[in-house]
Amino acid sequence: MKIIARWQSKSEEETRKWGEKLAKDFLRPGDLVIVAGELGVGKTQLVKGIAKGLGIKEEVKSPSFSLVHEYRKEGFTFYHLDFYRLEKEEEVVDLGWEEYREDEKGIMVVEWGDKFPFLFSPPFFLVHLSYREGDTRDIEVYYDSCSG
Repeated sequence: MKIIARWQSKSEEETRKWGEKLAKDFLRPGDLVIVAGELGVGKTQLVKGIAKGLGIKEEVKSPSFSLVHEYRKEGFTFYHLDFYRLEKEEEVVDLGWEEYREDEKGIMVVEWGDKFPFLFSPPFFLVHLSYREGDTRDIEVYYDSCSG
């Protein structure tokens, strides 16, 4: 896995802008993005920016309770999943994980996906957000193109 971008954010708005940049510079139909970081670090704000960068006009909300939100755009579907409330890999499978992953025209972003690392086979992006001093956040983007 190699790092492909490293950014800092000092606000929710700036985190959303980095999400937009990630979408515009890197994401294509068929991609998977795992968003990791502590509670409250800005994962959902980043996902909102990703959606905007992909041209999604609808308001993006965290799917913490519904687990999956789908946003359709001409040419692809944006899947936003949140595994925060899930405890076992079987719950992810029951959610229909395989069907979402098989959608070659889908772009899937998974908050808290790092809870179940064995579910993710390359290629995928991993975005890790972490707290820094004050309101500053570090955002690191990794890409895993193969398992070797």
